[in-house]
Amino acid sequence: MIEAIFAPKVFNNSQMPMPKGKFFNLVPTGNGRVSVMLYGDIGGDEGVSPERIVSEMAYLAQEYPFIDVHINSNGGEVFAGIAIFNALKDSKSNVNIFVDGLAASIAGIIALCGKPLHMSRYSRLMLHSVSGSCKGGARDMRECADLIDGLEGTLADMISRKCGMPSEQVKLTYFDGKDHWFTADEAARIGLCDEIYDLTGAAQALGSAPTNEQVYQFAAHYDSKSPKNQNMEFIDKIKSLNDTFKTLTEDAIVDEVKKLSNEAAKVEALQAKVNSLEAQLKASKAAQIEAFLNQAVSEGRFAADQKDNYRKLMEVDEVTAKEIINALPAKAAAGAPSIKDYLNGGAAGAPKDLAQMSWDEIDKADRLAELKEKYPELYKAKYKEAFNL
Repeated sequence: MIEAIFAPKVFNNSQMPMPKGKFFNLVPTGNGRVSVMLYGDIGGDEGVSPERIVSEMAYLAQEYPFIDVHINSNGGEVFAGIAIFNALKDSKSNVNIFVDGLAASIAGIIALCGKPLHMSRYSRLMLHSVSGSCKGGARDMRECADLIDGLEGTLADMISRKCGMPSEQVKLTYFDGKDHWFTADEAARIGLCDEIYDLTGAAQALGSAPTNEQVYQFAAHYDSKSPKNQNMEFIDKIKSLNDTFKTLTEDAIVDEVKKLSNEAAKVEALQAKVNSLEAQLKASKAAQIEAFLNQAVSEGRFAADQKDNYRKLMEVDEVTAKEIINALPAKAAAGAPSIKDYLNGGAAGAPKDLAQMSWDEIDKADRLAELKEKYPELYKAKYKEAFNL
């Protein structure tokens, strides 16, 4: 039984750490375009997931007529790479491939999927033989070797369709056990690259002869190139907020943020309702105090010009203020106006319509509170008249 994960020998430099969690992102760039970031190892538990890339490419093809795929990868698993290769090659959208830093090993094969390939001036493309491991007897070993040969034949066909070199010549030239590195200019000369572009600041940052590690790191941290890095930095900041976010995937973070946003909206609406009720309660309380003070003035407990002082006292301690006011002796107001006075216009400011209406008519018009608050003497007169007091 063969137990192996086959991959073109992954280019690996112990001083070139892979940015975990930063291997994939979607960045809408406007005008019907979206960027797909293939940054990191291809396949594996923490690498660029072929399942996700394939499903995302199918979805994006329905939404975006133009898809830009950006690559900065040291390679990875062959079968994962072939799945991604086919997803890019068969997409119904107009796909453009951009090598921002490295496209090594199977990542280099993905870059040659038959779509226009653009390489940044300092980027690198690398092709080499498939490597793998297996365990078992001699038969298992032979089956493993046959599988590797078959994979190399498939990869050679992929490369051949891009550059026009016959498949057998590709195998002899690039699958000879050595690493074959190409600059953008070299790749363009042999038909692997279609166009070369410049990354702002690359010349100053990398100099004339940058190492592969420097190229990889520059692309991985190139903040001004696209929203990709800014977006990933934002995701990292969110993950650092608490332990809950730290363990979530990007999609789970989005779902959690939506949930929190909905909860916040509920709180905001509830607070607005609370504020409205508090305002109504405050207004009702002020009206009650005003009615009480007007009643006290009408009973002769204190003069009208003292009402503001008693209002302030009630606002501080309503219970005590009421006790003090109720303890004041009530004095009959001299010459308190009668209903007749109101009808004859003797009570200045009182509406004749209230004076002409009966108690029941005022009650049905929901104006008893208005009568009691604004015209306490007329209220008392109407009350006595209605109940024969």
